[in-house]
Amino acid sequence: MTFLRDLRSPPPPLDRRQWWWLAAATLAGVVSRFVTLARAPWDWDEFLFLLAVDHFDVAKHHPHPPGFPLFIGAAKLLRLLGFDNFHALQAMSVVAGMAIVPAMFFLCRELRMRFTTSLFAALLLAFFPNVWFFGGTAFSDVLSMTLIVIVLALLLVGCRDARAYFAGAVLLGIAAGVRPQNLLIGGVPFLVAGIVGHDFSPQRRRGRRGVIVILLIVGASYCAAAWLTGWSAYAEAMHNHSRFIAATDSFLAPHRASLWKVFLEFFVKPYRAPVINALVTLFAVISIAVSIIRRRWHVLLAVASFAPFCAFAWLMLDRLSTGRFSIGYAPLMALLVADGIRLVTRKDVAESIVASVVIAVMIAWAWPAFANLRGTVSPPAAAAEWIRHHVDPRTSVIYVDAAMDAAAQWYLPDYKRVSTPNAAYQLREGRVPDAVTFAHPRDRLWKIVRRRYFEVSVLVPARPTS
Repeated sequence: MTFLRDLRSPPPPLDRRQWWWLAAATLAGVVSRFVTLARAPWDWDEFLFLLAVDHFDVAKHHPHPPGFPLFIGAAKLLRLLGFDNFHALQAMSVVAGMAIVPAMFFLCRELRMRFTTSLFAALLLAFFPNVWFFGGTAFSDVLSMTLIVIVLALLLVGCRDARAYFAGAVLLGIAAGVRPQNLLIGGVPFLVAGIVGHDFSPQRRRGRRGVIVILLIVGASYCAAAWLTGWSAYAEAMHNHSRFIAATDSFLAPHRASLWKVFLEFFVKPYRAPVINALVTLFAVISIAVSIIRRRWHVLLAVASFAPFCAFAWLMLDRLSTGRFSIGYAPLMALLVADGIRLVTRKDVAESIVASVVIAVMIAWAWPAFANLRGTVSPPAAAAEWIRHHVDPRTSVIYVDAAMDAAAQWYLPDYKRVSTPNAAYQLREGRVPDAVTFAHPRDRLWKIVRRRYFEVSVLVPARPTS
């Protein structure tokens, strides 16, 4: 196969003009990450991550199973440098977001895509609204995504360089220690690079070592998570969590939507932006269809790499959180869109115009929502801050509804909580009559993230009348 033989040689070197274009695109990606820097945590999982940095215990969902051990471990190290829990976690997302453009460009070039197509694939990925937003949060998704992009690129370099192959294997183990889904994505390129580079005796040795090092890193990471939690408690937490996923989120759940509807939500409209979704779907379908008909193996290899995780997401993950979970295969979508644009336009100038328009549409659509983030804290943070300023923990008790429990554990650990709302301050999600309510506009951010915690209320107990 010609494509596989080509992988044994490096792609053509960049000229000076191309290096300047890549530098400019990288700078644009770096600067844009500051637009979505969150001032405080917002979502349930973020609070679980914050709690885990202080005390790792998967049985208490600090964090939720399987534990994300290397993500939390790295945050603990950053805290030694003076970061607080939130900014330690956020810093990793921000740095990963800044690396998106060069990492994705590196991958596309190793797949032998044209310079302009590679550059626009990288920019498309950086400015997908969900990738852009979550890059400023305390989630692990963008860090995980950027790591796996670098892994895939290194493994492709590994078709001709045994050292790169081994480095890719090491980083794949690390990426899986951040999020285990990365093993599903890295498996095909690891096998392809091992087969293509099999003629090189160092490659054979490093291939075996690569398998061993992946198993060692992943095994050590999750064994550490189990040890810190307690072996039996960790096993029970994993069992209970898998049962919960099967009963509520997976295709086995009795009330889940049809597989076709879930397919559309994950792969056609992961966020509620009809124009963007239509453009992405159109160009991605063109790329896949032409690649199958013409056997364009570089695109088919990318599809094969991400297909296992795409299937897992479709069958097993929460359909109400597609905006976040689709980040895992966002690199594939960016590559397909850029490739589809190239197939339609055929010329560099036309490709540049169309790709720039698509990117501009995404920026214009998302910018108003992101601008609102800069001057406000999240509703859970604002509500907790109000309680800390107005409610004395020595003389008052609070009632926290189930939806706000993780936020209360993080923000209000020194307050006594009661199990019934009678005669207590109440912290609730949503708008509550006669309560102090903290809200974020249901703007376009409402169409990207899971629709939770946009309104949080504090209900003050009525004073007894004499």
